[in-house]
Amino acid sequence: MLTLISREEDLAVAALPEDVDFFTSADVRAAGEELLDGGCRYLVLDTTPVDYIDSTGITVLLTFWQRLEAAGGALLVAVPDEHLRWRLRTLGLTGVMPVVPTLPEAVSRARRFRSMTRRPRREAAADLGIETA
Repeated sequence: MLTLISREEDLAVAALPEDVDFFTSADVRAAGEELLDGGCRYLVLDTTPVDYIDSTGITVLLTFWQRLEAAGGALLVAVPDEHLRWRLRTLGLTGVMPVVPTLPEAVSRARRFRSMTRRPRREAAADLGIETA
């Protein structure tokens, strides 16, 4: 249940649905897995439509992040809603994946990250504003 906004080679931009919860997460995950199975290594998710996300929705984001990280790619999340950004920061997600306030910024970072894939992961992560341990 993702809405594909754009696709260029291995970079996909998609919008999450209004509710990402127990009832919709399986569909969201299946749609995301289809993108990843189709060669997507860099996924930008737009949360603009999101009114509600629960723990199952957060788990879907983490699942995408883990799979993309293992493939040498990245998940970036555009979160214009300040409260949702605060919640993601409180959960520690901003320490593992870029969470940025606008979709254009997330897409720009994904393109930059894609161009830096030959650089060491820590250096690339620092350039993208990801905290590393």
